[in-house]
Amino acid sequence: MKQFNFLPKIFTAATVISLLSVQSCTKIASQLQYNLDMHSGSVTVVIPPASNTSSETTIGAGANNINVDSFVKAHTAGLLGAANILSVKLTSCTMTLENGNTNNSFANLQSCSASFASNTEVSPYKTSLVSNPDVFSTSISLPVDTAAELKNYLLGNQYNYTLGGKLRRATTDTLKCTINFHYRLRVQG
Repeated sequence: MKQFNFLPKIFTAATVISLLSVQSCTKIASQLQYNLDMHSGSVTVVIPPASNTSSETTIGAGANNINVDSFVKAHTAGLLGAANILSVKLTSCTMTLENGNTNNSFANLQSCSASFASNTEVSPYKTSLVSNPDVFSTSISLPVDTAAELKNYLLGNQYNYTLGGKLRRATTDTLKCTINFHYRLRVQG
């Protein structure tokens, strides 16, 4: 009979220890901080042949979906999610022509730009190369403002991309261009 008197005391002790452990884990999680590198995924934009060399124009557009919450969870062992994002900075923007040739490459562009918007921030964020060299190239890196805060864009899950520019020379073939935006996310519990 006396053995049963100890069960409530053991249960109470185990409960107190469990609660203290959970509280301690919560404190630790709140102090976790991660810097995560994320890219937009390869977004392919189809560029039709064009001949307007007089002004800047939209050359092509594309879209994709990114589950930023799942990305953060996957890189923080499930401890944090999109709600824990403190800051998002753009680190690079690269574009690659999958089927460029000597008559149709980035040399055809006098200037070029890439922009993106999301379902949470519809005003496009744009990065541009104002003076593109007249040299054959199937890849290009656009200069980026690494100080611009882009957190509001990445709180969404639907993204639209636009490629623009001013032609130096007409393009004669349909081109496929892959755009990659790379971000640095600062996440804290």
